[in-house]
Parts: sequence; C-alpha cells; structure tokens
Amino acid sequence: MAPSLERLAGKRLERAVRTLLVTLGFSTIVLPFVGRVPVLRHLAWPFETWFAWQCHREVGRTFLLFGQAMPVCSRCFGIYLGLGLGALILRPRLEVWPLRIWVAFGAVAMLLDVATEGLAMRPPSGWVRLATGLVLSYPVGAALVLAARGDEPAPPVTASGG
Repeated sequence: MAPSLERLAGKRLERAVRTLLVTLGFSTIVLPFVGRVPVLRHLAWPFETWFAWQCHREVGRTFLLFGQAMPVCSRCFGIYLGLGLGALILRPRLEVWPLRIWVAFGAVAMLLDVATEGLAMRPPSGWVRLATGLVLSYPVGAALVLAARGDEPAPPVTASGG
C-alpha cells in the first residue's frame, strides 16, 4: 500500500510542478492580453506583481507582441518560456551529469552575452538574450517535473544491445 501512496503523491507533486511551470512560462505571452480584459484583470495581478518584482522590465530590452509590451525583458522571457516548454515536453530526460553540463553551458553562454554586450563588443540583441534564457532553463523545467515525479535517471545506453 505504501508504494501506491508514494506513487499517488508523486503524481500529484508532478502535476502541481508541471502546472506551475507551464502556467508561469506561458503567462508571459498571454498576460498583456488578459490584463486588458476587465473580467480577467484580477487573474493577471499576481503574475504582474511577480514579474514587476523580479525583472527590470526596461522598454528597450522587452519584446513587443502584437503591439503590447511583454511583462518581462527578453532574457526573462527566455527563462520563463524555457521552464514552461521543458515542463511541457519533458525531453530530453538527462542524467545528472549531462544536465549539469547543459546548464553550465547555458550559464556560460548567458554570462558571455552579458559581458560582450556590456563591453560594447557587439550590439545589444533581444534575440540573443531570449536564446540564452531558453538554453539555460529548458532542461531545468524538464528535470524539475521528472524529479517531482520521482523518475529514476535513464540507464546508460550500452553497445551490447541485449
């Protein structure tokens, strides 16, 4: 009975984590439109408050979507979208070390973006900010949901095939 209860608790935790990450990730896209509908404005308020607290929201670093400014800068948009997409797609299912390497690569890419832009080595680019945010956060979204599920890492692929 205990294993089935653990499985049920794991499924609930997985569903909660997945719902949270997908909702947060895609809220960056729908929030500008939901906030303009009077009946739905109260749904946008918690997200708007969170985004205002954690992101600088500089106009020059924020994408426009159908003429509406997104609620976060392009880098934060990439981070949130990556978390949401990773939680939604759940691929790739990486073991610990490949996940660490991917996240480290994403962090280094983001730091290089910040440094090269800050040193005026290249012009600012919202698309590079978006890409580095996605690269950093996408595998984390999948890993968080899989960890909440309690999945064991996939066994290594062997050449024996048997």
